[in-house]
Amino acid sequence: MPISEDQAFLVARSVAVDRDGTQVGPVTGIYYDDHTGRPEWVTVALALDPSEADGALPPAGERFVPLASAAYSRGRLHLDVTTGQVRTAPQVADGNDHLDGAAEVDLYRHYGLSPAGDTDVDPATGTTPRTHAEPGDHSLLPPVER
Repeated sequence: MPISEDQAFLVARSVAVDRDGTQVGPVTGIYYDDHTGRPEWVTVALALDPSEADGALPPAGERFVPLASAAYSRGRLHLDVTTGQVRTAPQVADGNDHLDGAAEVDLYRHYGLSPAGDTDVDPATGTTPRTHAEPGDHSLLPPVER
């Protein structure tokens, strides 16, 4: 069952764990789909890993993580990805509290997902038929606050 809008408040204050139960880090933001109003992505703050000192892994910071197949329970957001996938996810600048279409397609590809449910973004080309008057990015703001 996908994360609901009602659970989004709790998810925003949770700790993310990967599919193996390993703690990834605290959730720092939630991104909603502008068309459906559903929470689609979260940002997670990564702690410094001792192995990062030798450059083996990307540096600590925030990474986008899909909510596809994620579940919330008792203060934990259980992700359907590994910590390694989160750590190696492309770093995305989230200007204006939006995730742009090209960055979103890159993230979908990284996690091996397709933008199911967001049928107007073609993952092969990264294009969208949305018009300029119809903003189609994800927003950090819940639908009622836009």
